[in-house]
Amino acid sequence: MDEVDKWPLEQGRVFASEFFTVEELTEKQQENDWLREGGPDDEVDYYPTYDYRYGAYECLTIDELKAAFLYGNWAIRQCFTYKNLAFINQINAGDEWLTLKKFEDGRLLDFESITMIRTINHEVRSWVEDFDTSEYEDDERVRVVSRRVAEEHAEALTMKFHSTYPSYGNKKARYEVDAPENEKKDFGIYFVDVAGDYFPEYIGQLLTATYEQCRSLDYLDDEFKKRWRQPRGLRVHTARELQEGIAE
Repeated sequence: MDEVDKWPLEQGRVFASEFFTVEELTEKQQENDWLREGGPDDEVDYYPTYDYRYGAYECLTIDELKAAFLYGNWAIRQCFTYKNLAFINQINAGDEWLTLKKFEDGRLLDFESITMIRTINHEVRSWVEDFDTSEYEDDERVRVVSRRVAEEHAEALTMKFHSTYPSYGNKKARYEVDAPENEKKDFGIYFVDVAGDYFPEYIGQLLTATYEQCRSLDYLDDEFKKRWRQPRGLRVHTARELQEGIAE
């Protein structure tokens, strides 16, 4: 059985967080349009609590937390905590986690929404070469741009890579076609791979973020990416930026 397919929760574990109570987490959810009983407009009980209860499960290690997120398909209001962080699923059977942090002075702040599986499995792209699909006649370049030829080249490189390194950890690593570095060329060839395990660092950044840092994040706002990059300090969305291919 694949590691991702294994049930990640320990049967019978009682929620005993030193940072959170189920009651205060429930109260926070009742302040959220997507989580509170009654739904966004209070006209219909979209997800009544007799079917989708308020509750929480404490993950004792980062590995447990990661396994829980990767298992996926969680019901709305599913809550996982790790130390003084809490993550509550806002989309039924989805992957959008309202993120809260409990501070030493007792303040409980909900400050971000994170797509966890994409964050954990973020990919990095490395330029390999520029590739011409053009033809030459009498030393003159006849520009015949054919993406199919470039894709066949990338596929051949992928097959060669995995035959050369059969034990390579990421079987989905591949060569892909994209824009060339040199605009006079036809296509660029890039190696796409899952980066090293970023998740522990990612959670570490959330754990060390101050109240002011968290409070000043623009909730679901792309302005966050402009204001919280290195060397300013907090980098909690680096993985998402890599996934989206945002240029530094």
